Amino acid sequence: MNTGKQINAMVIALFLTVIAIGAYTIWDPFRSDSAADEQIEMAAERGATTYALNCRLCHGDRGEGGALGGRLPQAPALDQDFLRGFEQGALSEEALKEVMQLVTDTITCGRVGTFMPIWGVDQGGTLNEEQIRQLTVLITGGGREGFWELAQEHADELDAEAAGHATVEMPSGSFAASDTELIVSNAAAYSVDQYIRIEDERLLIADVPSTGQQLAKDIGRTPGSFIVSGADGIEVGAIIRLNSELMEVTAIGDDGDSGTVLDTAVSASDTLISVDDPTFFRPEYVFRVGDERIRVIEAVDTGQTLEETVGRAQTTIFVSGSQGLSPGMVIRMGGELLRITEIHPAFVEVERGVEGTSQATHTSGAAILKAEVDEDEDPDTGQTLLQTADANTTTFVVTGMIGLAIDETFLLGDEVVTVTRVEPARLRVERGADGTDREEHSRRASIFDRNLLNVERGFGSTPAAHNEGDSVFLTILEVERSVAGSILELHTKTVEIFLGHRLIVERGAFDTSAAEHGNGVLVYDFPTSPQGPEPNVSACGQRRAVAEPTPTGPTATPEPPPPGAQEVTVSLTEFAIDVDPASLTDGTVVFQVANDGAIPHNLRVIATDLAPDALPTSGGSVDEEQLEVVASTSDFEGGGTQTSTVTLTPGNYVLICNVPSHYLGGMFVGFEVTAQ
Repeated sequence: MNTGKQINAMVIALFLTVIAIGAYTIWDPFRSDSAADEQIEMAAERGATTYALNCRLCHGDRGEGGALGGRLPQAPALDQDFLRGFEQGALSEEALKEVMQLVTDTITCGRVGTFMPIWGVDQGGTLNEEQIRQLTVLITGGGREGFWELAQEHADELDAEAAGHATVEMPSGSFAASDTELIVSNAAAYSVDQYIRIEDERLLIADVPSTGQQLAKDIGRTPGSFIVSGADGIEVGAIIRLNSELMEVTAIGDDGDSGTVLDTAVSASDTLISVDDPTFFRPEYVFRVGDERIRVIEAVDTGQTLEETVGRAQTTIFVSGSQGLSPGMVIRMGGELLRITEIHPAFVEVERGVEGTSQATHTSGAAILKAEVDEDEDPDTGQTLLQTADANTTTFVVTGMIGLAIDETFLLGDEVVTVTRVEPARLRVERGADGTDREEHSRRASIFDRNLLNVERGFGSTPAAHNEGDSVFLTILEVERSVAGSILELHTKTVEIFLGHRLIVERGAFDTSAAEHGNGVLVYDFPTSPQGPEPNVSACGQRRAVAEPTPTGPTATPEPPPPGAQEVTVSLTEFAIDVDPASLTDGTVVFQVANDGAIPHNLRVIATDLAPDALPTSGGSVDEEQLEVVASTSDFEGGGTQTSTVTLTPGNYVLICNVPSHYLGGMFVGFEVTAQ
């Protein structure tokens, strides 16, 4: 290639390079904007996950606020223009910067005197800086709208999963607005008093219809028959549910072999029956011996419990007390029988004559009562003295330890004593009595009287005498497994047997309206807000102000308003201000202010011609330095009241609460004063 051609090629390459650089220069800002948008959207997506897991149970699934969202009423709405940096409908970069800092600080530190908890991990919370940044992006939107649907999507995912992705499946094809019995595709995840959501309606589950029976033995996926605790509530042809599996009952019998027998003979009048395996039976089981049906009330409990774990070899055991126990008696723990050979009763050591009471002699059988109880609390500990104690003894032999504790005070007659030491009863026992196997037994295990069951005789039949060794039978169901498309499952003993996938519901909970819902619509779980949250007392070095106690007596009587003064009643709640009357004539005015909410509020009376929602703000509060505040109160707690007296001239006023974010959350109202 000659020199001329080389020069031409270089000129062309240089020209193309210049064009490429120019094109990149033009395109680069758009690329940068696109990358920034992607980063904001990614942060908001992750923030939505964090929000769904931590924040929505107070502020609502999509930031609509606790009152609208059916959650914590005091939690403000987060889906608001001011939290996206908008002022008078237009985005302000300065306002966005301020509100992002406000949201970050609030999440990190919580808010003193409110229910907003501390979330920052460096302040003892659970969220790191990046998670808080992502939440801030979600809430502020980076100055744009459209991210709250992400929070709703994540909430829906959690609630659908918690409800087993159940759908409405009514025989009529839809769940009418007047219906209270709801049939779903899978009711296994639901329980009484649970809230659910179908589309925009919220409902309360009042009942999950049950047969009242339970499975008496484990069953696998193949058996078409199994024994249950009883037949009441079950009919041939009924659709029953064990966990998620539906079954159709094809036959009901009373010869289900329990594998147990009577281990002693019983007369027709006995109400205690002994069986070789009492652990098989639970309260409400109905069994048959011969032609008689018998209902189990409960195993016969001595009322005592094991105080220490017992291995297989131990022959000395410590129990809560000796009341109801005697040498030679056979007791049961689990499936093992033990014969008592020796008893050392429980005792307590006490300090006598406490609180200025006099020491006295107390006879065997004297009741031990709690000395300090609440008004509605039963003072009876259930324990008594087993031996008479004279006025000088400091050791009391007692029936048991349950209800007695070190350093607590108790009453015997008129004497108050303080317990300084407790010692449980000690038993010497013969292990594995009557051919039972030795077992390990854990602390607090119940101690029963042999293999005895307390029963109701002749349950729907005639009581009769029965012999040792007579077989015990239960109800047996013949079923068609896995009907209506349900999946075969394994089921364990004691699983409750329900009637299909039915739920009895109360409609229109949380001020929603009952509506018709078609088949196939998802039925979501609706977890409610935390119960009884406590306001924060401190956060990030700040402490909640504690109001001085209100004096009592004559000094507590408020001074009467000045003669001729007009009174205005103001109610502060989360997050609104109600004023009565909304206007009056000029002159002296007494504002009677009540905090009817649950968190601290205050009142500012501002003279201004600005619209109530257009006052200048800074850092989440109204900038009082730019306005004329003519009357005010201090911050005060829910349930409290304050007054403020002022002379008002004709003009327009705005009443606000200026606790940070409360004005922005809607705590403002216009007020007018006219000339007389």
